[in-house]
Amino acid sequence: MIRKGIIVTAVLCASLAAAPFGPAAASDGWQRVGSGIRGGVSGMALTEGAPAGRGLADAVVVRDTEGDLENGLATVRLRPGREPVVTELPWLGMSPADLEALDAVPGRPGHYVALASRGDAYHVVVANGRATAEHAALPGRHDGDNYESFALHRDRSGRTFAVWATRGSGAEKAVVHAASVHIGPTGLNFGMVSARQEFSVPFPDEGEVCHISDLKVLDDGTVMVSAASDPDVSAGPFASAVYDAGRLTVNPAHDAVLRMKPEQALTPLSRFTRQDNRKIEAIAFLPGRLGLWGTDDEDFGGSVMFARAG
Repeated sequence: MIRKGIIVTAVLCASLAAAPFGPAAASDGWQRVGSGIRGGVSGMALTEGAPAGRGLADAVVVRDTEGDLENGLATVRLRPGREPVVTELPWLGMSPADLEALDAVPGRPGHYVALASRGDAYHVVVANGRATAEHAALPGRHDGDNYESFALHRDRSGRTFAVWATRGSGAEKAVVHAASVHIGPTGLNFGMVSARQEFSVPFPDEGEVCHISDLKVLDDGTVMVSAASDPDVSAGPFASAVYDAGRLTVNPAHDAVLRMKPEQALTPLSRFTRQDNRKIEAIAFLPGRLGLWGTDDEDFGGSVMFARAG
């Protein structure tokens, strides 16, 4: 997480030679929603019931914070032709740390589930400009697991399923899990893991590749993922891609079933090279497969962009 300088030609002055290589200008469609090392977007969920379309969305984002003195949660209001309106949300009680993913609870506006890197899940309620969180551990987690993604999906019968994944790292593949989940007055209650499958991407293909940096499930069960090159330097350069990665179905026993695509069958729907220097760590989807990408660009904070996803 240390920003590297760009090496430039000898005809430039020494100060320019040490200047950092940042993301492209805002004219490329990206909108800044956070500054500095703690301003990135590590997870994102659309606000249920809010208007949505190209350039138009309300979302809640989590930031990768390290302790309860930092908020780590914000609302983002996006409107065509206007600057994003970002409102940091205070927590009632101790705030979770190291949040990496977020999704909205289907059918319950203001309710979300957030996931921290070690596998701690939180039922988050946003109301009256504040947030509260109730803890629950993911089923099947192990010491040393590193999670970056989480999604909720409600099938036609009204059952809700959770899908989440370890990040993977280089030759180590990500591992995708699925289980039923009930979110009600008694809290957040996961069923047993009913599906587990390894997954890797063809791009990015250099640097410290995170095979799944975020994951969402569309209404039809399509599993969408983002992947990112995440070198241990705050300057990058980063690279990212978004994929149609597979499908979530439910068998006659009402268990979740995952069918993830093999690496050789994957083609990026959106692709950002090291020259773009964007590290996508959050994805969300509006009607019509319109995507909203969120980045944690380390020293350069966080940005969002609307994009057509296939």
